[in-house]
Amino acid sequence: MRHHSYLLVLPRPGKSLKPLKSLFHELGGFYNGCGYAFPLYVESELEKLLLPLKISILHQPLKEGESFQTLKQAHKAAFFQEQLLRQEMHLLELKEQLKIEEIDEHIVQTAPLSEEQKQSALELLNRCEDLRSSIAWAEGMEKALAISPQSLVQIKCLNEYDQHFLIDPPPDMPRLVNILENQIPRPFLRKGILGMVVGAGGVGKTHFLTQLGLCIATGIPFLETYPIEKPGHVFIGLGENAEEDIHRLFHKIFHRLFHAKQPLLKEAIELQTISQRISISSFTGIHAAFIHKGAPTPLFYSLFNQLKEKEPEEGWSCIILDPISRFLGEEAETDNAAATQFISTLEKLTLELKGKPTVLFGHHMNKSGISGVNTDQSAARGSSALTDGVRLQINLERVKKEKPTDPDQILMKTVKTNFTHYPPDQTLIKDGSGYLHPFQNKPKLLKNDLLKSLGIAGIGLDHDPL
Repeated sequence: MRHHSYLLVLPRPGKSLKPLKSLFHELGGFYNGCGYAFPLYVESELEKLLLPLKISILHQPLKEGESFQTLKQAHKAAFFQEQLLRQEMHLLELKEQLKIEEIDEHIVQTAPLSEEQKQSALELLNRCEDLRSSIAWAEGMEKALAISPQSLVQIKCLNEYDQHFLIDPPPDMPRLVNILENQIPRPFLRKGILGMVVGAGGVGKTHFLTQLGLCIATGIPFLETYPIEKPGHVFIGLGENAEEDIHRLFHKIFHRLFHAKQPLLKEAIELQTISQRISISSFTGIHAAFIHKGAPTPLFYSLFNQLKEKEPEEGWSCIILDPISRFLGEEAETDNAAATQFISTLEKLTLELKGKPTVLFGHHMNKSGISGVNTDQSAARGSSALTDGVRLQINLERVKKEKPTDPDQILMKTVKTNFTHYPPDQTLIKDGSGYLHPFQNKPKLLKNDLLKSLGIAGIGLDHDPL
């Protein structure tokens, strides 16, 4: 079938394709050893380009489950393999010269070689390492892109579904965090969406998101105001915090959540239950882009596979990533097309992970938002496609102090939400530990209420506030 094929252009005798090399690359083509291969959708542009040369275009079949992108990555991996083989032959000659079995930078530096020979040997080692990385990248991309074309889009008539969309009542909206209106819970954060928290650097985005994650895991109302629908499992990936920083962050927020001025009662609060509901990862010091040149990266698929492997029986409730600039890639923060691709990549987490988790990420505020000129949906830095793509946007804004002794205050504004309630703007106090609570405190959670939220009953504690 034509839509399961790719285009191939072969050079004719006396008709060199080299002058068209850059144009071929712009059309997504690549040299496969005998000619140039192209995706099917550029056929009309390619015909116009080749018309003066009177060169025909061939249609070549793709294998079952293969796409043009996987074909391209396979050829790229083969090319790097060939280059690596040549370089390793030179390494083998160097090993024989030095009469050694293994070679590395230290051995080269201490070997009886001239400075010029050492420099040449070190460059050879670096080329081999670069080629191995390129092979791993290409093979990872080939695996990541190996999606059968038939599975990408499915169209159904309404009468093909088990439930009739026009007559049968739909299922209740899955909730994550609620807001109380006259003691009636309304959805504030729903399950299965993408959302972002926008704020200036240092305003408290990381503390806000970490506190939310701990509240979801423990069942404690978020910001002492918003009830958690059901305690669940949370993954938190932080790009600017090493593991020691994360330890300090979790420790201080956890103890403030429990108001633990006195030692925690280990026999009453099952810390193991909470610990099993929270998973973390530090992305500090690594290139953590989720997309590259319009496709998910091997790192994204590594994270996705890890989340699949550690899926709890009831699934994930929430995936938190902060800041998103660490995961956007080179172009997605400023290019709308790349940002849209990034959003669709994150949607894979909500659609394919058990539990249909909500994915929330922290993002920086632009200059006009920081200055207070634009504090609406346009306050997010970079591409507007990020705001367009998410279903929820919460802005965190600093409140100007009237006196130097006033506590740090943050205004929380929900500036975008789809199908859920818009909560009123709320002023939060940020204490010295970074813990956030309402400007006017609500009654503190009682011990037995907390234990009940954790699924632990029958302890028989008193009702003094924690």
